Amino acid sequence: MILAHGLGGRTDLPLPIWMFSYGAALTLLASFAALAAFWPTARLEGGTGELTLARADSRVVRGLAIVIRLVGVAALALVLVAAAVGENSSQANLAPAAVYIVFWVGMLFVSGFVGDLWRVLSPFDTLVAIFRRRRHGSPPETSAAEPAGHGSSAGEAAGGHDVVDHDEPDSGYWPATVGLLGFVWVELVYPERASPRALFGLLAAYTVVMLACAARRGRGWLRRGDAFAALFGVVAHIAPLHRADDGRLRLRPPFVGLASLEWRPGLEELVLIALGSTTFDGLTRTQLWVDLTGDLDRLGSVVAGTAGLVLAIAVVAIAYFLAMGVAARRVDHRSDAEELRAAFVHSLVPIVLAYAVAHYFSLLVLEGQSSIALISDPLGRGWDLFGTAGRPVDFTLVSPLAVAYVQCAAIVVGHVAGVVLAHDRALALFDKRLATRSQHPLLVTMVLFTVGGLFLLLGG
Repeated sequence: MILAHGLGGRTDLPLPIWMFSYGAALTLLASFAALAAFWPTARLEGGTGELTLARADSRVVRGLAIVIRLVGVAALALVLVAAAVGENSSQANLAPAAVYIVFWVGMLFVSGFVGDLWRVLSPFDTLVAIFRRRRHGSPPETSAAEPAGHGSSAGEAAGGHDVVDHDEPDSGYWPATVGLLGFVWVELVYPERASPRALFGLLAAYTVVMLACAARRGRGWLRRGDAFAALFGVVAHIAPLHRADDGRLRLRPPFVGLASLEWRPGLEELVLIALGSTTFDGLTRTQLWVDLTGDLDRLGSVVAGTAGLVLAIAVVAIAYFLAMGVAARRVDHRSDAEELRAAFVHSLVPIVLAYAVAHYFSLLVLEGQSSIALISDPLGRGWDLFGTAGRPVDFTLVSPLAVAYVQCAAIVVGHVAGVVLAHDRALALFDKRLATRSQHPLLVTMVLFTVGGLFLLLGG
């Protein structure tokens, strides 16, 4: 099983890579020019027309929420048991595929394309809710009282009654940011990342920390304390499904929810770590990285991988910080660089999802099939509980050329969406002239991200 790496059609492209890159860059420039000419006022800040689908407190939605929560707890228990006592092999044990493919990649895709399902599926939230309810002996509060901008989405809407604690400390996204950095290091650098036993220790430790912190500080802490809840919640602002302040499940145009993404300390760092880690994943596929690290021993590989991961995140962060610094000067310092970084970080979120799709689409579609076989024999004991244990992976399900086209499309669409969001936010902050001037540095940065991303994906 190939963990944390997708497959691409780099040698099957009908055009040279540089032509794809030029085309993508020109698309961004044309989009910016069109926005400057035909999008004169902010349109997204106040929301757009939405279609009401259902009430979050309806009997059907509540029942569905209970089922989803039970599935989440059962899935966590199954993965822990499989990792602890099952066959200590990534090929025969369900745990690695469940964590790195089904959960990490699959849930990120669901969050971006459907809604924030993790808000209901999270076993940490469910277990803490049970603990606090037994401890305090009172029914949970309704989440309808939750303030706007907390990333409520489809899964949250299904939650019906969701405790929102008001004792949440103002630590922002920093706990989640630290957790995400630790996870991507394990995913991309740690030599034993695919070992079920090592995975058990890491998952058990993370579970204990999440439950202890949430039990002490309130379930609301998980929104920005759990690395996955935080990232999935941020990405879910892209999704068409969300729960409005009145408790109704609503359908909205994709991406517009990002205009209401509420800033908290650590948000920029969370997003930049997600971007930088995916960039590093692309770098590790290149021949240059193989030549540099191929002959290193275990310790050397860890050191090189750690340095490479930190460097990739730093490069992405520096590019964004520099762009916002230049933008502050171009608007005559009517906003300082720190304010602009907070104001425009939402425009990077579509790129996070785009990079995830480009890097991991084939991993989910192809290697994700292994989970179908492993679910019948999660411990690697020779079982066939559901008749799927011998099912092989169909590598012809998607062609390398199709993967390459998906990668290109994802990168371009994600960056164009980022340009649109940044343009709209600039118009909300400045007059039209300054809004256009403020966007030039970020546009250059996004063009560089686009070209660099395509070369890493298709040239690796």
